[in-house]
Amino acid sequence: MLSLKLALALGLVAVFAPRLPHLRQRYDDTALSPITRKPEADPGDEALKHRLAAWVADGAGNGTSLTPWAMPRVPKPLSGLKLPATQENAIRHFGYRLAGYHQLDERGRIGGIVYRIGVQLRPLLWFLPRREDEPWDDAWLDEVDDGRLAALARWNPRRPTLIVLDRLPPTRVDQVTTALGFAARKAEQPIRLLVLENTPPTQRNG
Repeated sequence: MLSLKLALALGLVAVFAPRLPHLRQRYDDTALSPITRKPEADPGDEALKHRLAAWVADGAGNGTSLTPWAMPRVPKPLSGLKLPATQENAIRHFGYRLAGYHQLDERGRIGGIVYRIGVQLRPLLWFLPRREDEPWDDAWLDEVDDGRLAALARWNPRRPTLIVLDRLPPTRVDQVTTALGFAARKAEQPIRLLVLENTPPTQRNG
């Protein structure tokens, strides 16, 4: 009986061993910066948020792999979208919920801890498809210096990630896009890049 239990224990270790490095991954503060303020009470454009949900999910894959040591298939590792900065509040609402912050708001202290533990252990279950309410990592960047740009190029996402560039100069946006292209080549999680742009003022005739 003891040998059977030992064999089962060793079998479980062998199965989960390839997934254990995923548990050591943490949010990369050198590359990313999370949404730091809650969105306004006005939820914004609901139709836009439905559009964003379809966009981030398109080509994201389901997060599963056939074996614990295989990488999940991501049909579109990197996808970009540009929107006017006037939609900022709706985008903050969308990003806040996509990252699961509302889950912590709605739970007590103990519930929040249990939720966080469940999220942290999720990479062990390589065979389970990603749920619709499973939290993504998020980043809201209103400035990007050379250090962060280099960090983005070598960054390896631990979860599906939404990155919002908030009114950055076009040259910087191009540099970030290129850096994320390097990151996406080795990533096993989808990266979605949303660029907020200032809309030019309306010109009047006369």
